[in-house]
Amino acid sequence: MNPKRIFFYIAPVAVVIGLLVYIFWPEDLSDVVSFPYIAHQKPFLDPHLPSPDDLSDKLDEVVFDGLFNLIATPSGIAFEDGLGQLVGIDADQTVTIRLKPTKKWHDSYRATLADGRIDIADAGKAVPFVAEDIAFTLRRIERLKSLSRDYVLVAQALHAFEFEGPDTENAIRFRFKTDRLWTEDEIKEILSFKILPRTAEIAAASFQIGTGPYMSTPPDPTQKDVIRFYRPPSRDAAISEVSLIPFIDNSTFTTELNNARFNVLLNTPFGGLSPILTDDKRFFTKSNISTTFFAILLNTQLLNREQRKAVRQFIDRKALLDRLYKTGTEQQRHIVDYRGRRDNYTDYLNYSVFPSSSYYIEEQILIPPRDNTAADLSALPDSIRIVACANFGFREEYNEIMESLKDEKLFFNKIKTTVIQNEEIAQGNYDGILVAFPGYKSNFLFDLHDVFLRAPDLATYRVDLKLARNEKGEETINPSGVIATNNFARLDARVLSPDQPDVLKLLEYTHGFMSTWHISDKHEYARLVDQTEHELAIGVWLFSLPSLAYFSSQFDPSTIHMYGVASQLSTIEKWKELPKQ
Repeated sequence: MNPKRIFFYIAPVAVVIGLLVYIFWPEDLSDVVSFPYIAHQKPFLDPHLPSPDDLSDKLDEVVFDGLFNLIATPSGIAFEDGLGQLVGIDADQTVTIRLKPTKKWHDSYRATLADGRIDIADAGKAVPFVAEDIAFTLRRIERLKSLSRDYVLVAQALHAFEFEGPDTENAIRFRFKTDRLWTEDEIKEILSFKILPRTAEIAAASFQIGTGPYMSTPPDPTQKDVIRFYRPPSRDAAISEVSLIPFIDNSTFTTELNNARFNVLLNTPFGGLSPILTDDKRFFTKSNISTTFFAILLNTQLLNREQRKAVRQFIDRKALLDRLYKTGTEQQRHIVDYRGRRDNYTDYLNYSVFPSSSYYIEEQILIPPRDNTAADLSALPDSIRIVACANFGFREEYNEIMESLKDEKLFFNKIKTTVIQNEEIAQGNYDGILVAFPGYKSNFLFDLHDVFLRAPDLATYRVDLKLARNEKGEETINPSGVIATNNFARLDARVLSPDQPDVLKLLEYTHGFMSTWHISDKHEYARLVDQTEHELAIGVWLFSLPSLAYFSSQFDPSTIHMYGVASQLSTIEKWKELPKQ
């Protein structure tokens, strides 16, 4: 037979066989924790700046340590020693921390790749963790100012971004502010910022060297977009490797988990249970408190207060949620929360800038009004133009919410939606913008800067915050720094308008909330922020997303803990595989 004809028949068969091998005999994932990521959103590591993608922030726990590390436990959260140990708290609120000189930076080791295997060896000279590394990190956080959430914490607690020491026992001392008595957990939370080596570039776009349970390794030339981290000799993580596998988008993640392309999926579309991952012999789930909420921020320059209130009443969040989760249909998206409650959709509805799963609602510090009166249709604009950018995570959620807002049965063709590019947001050509707020904490440290003052740029996190002193000598937000072009709601404190007095109040209360460490004051400011925002009608607070992760049954569920404000990866060093049968 003609060789060319033989090849003509054999080649397609070989391709099919290769595809079947890829599907049914995937690579061995034993001794590996493997996650998916979106290829055009390659994670970058910067432990002091929020990231546009959710995975980058979670990876901080993989590579870096703080003096103390916040971790999940079976029944709550706790702070464990990282690079330091709490020695004591003096009467003048001086806190003594003993450093751990045996901790080594990852560049103490050299990672090489041969035949797909990673080998870690000493680099020839150990690089120990020292006090100067903390000093460098504090300088960087201070330089970042309000860009960094760590800055907000540290600035509220310490007299200065510095410390005394180390002394002969390798102990350093921080001077905490004396306007309150600091508890041990509060001190550890303040000092849980991730520490970088003093040799790092202070303005670097990302950082690779830490002291955490896993170190970065060089890419495999045959799999350039696969990102790998490996356990260094100085750490005792139960599983050797963490890998990140690229995909075009998140729409196929559940299918790819089912095909064993990776073994951990940290979130699902809308936080729902997957209909194709129902085999409890192959998978198990872990739920957590919600950390992401969706809202429509209204353009205060284009809509007056009456119009904004009418829009808020017009958008039925319950009807929207029912459509998104397809409740009462065969395609219903089922959910389960961390308490084991199923399909409790209404628990995720929000009626305030403070989400229903936040400390302020859970503890009934404030009870937002639930105004069910019909919207004044005469106050609505002819059409409500809502935009969204779906290029920085939550693509499936953004697209489905935007489609639902156009549903004639729900909103009578009053809402016109457009998916736009990130660069278009700053132009402000919208009545409202749909925004996902990931990474919010359920405790009392809720970040209002992220909601009201973040620059309208989803690619970076920036808060243009200027401070001043009022006539009483108290620190407050400088209104001249709050202009329409530097926040999503187009708030402008400089412009004389019917809204200006309440905008100035909102800024005062927001700064008071963000700057005080007195719990009673924080409660009062939260109530004032909620009341003032409700009057201004800046946002339509829609709902929070359930938080659900899937794991391959190769892992031991009893070693994986998720709880509260702790990162989903806070205990990754302790994850273990089940013994093979």
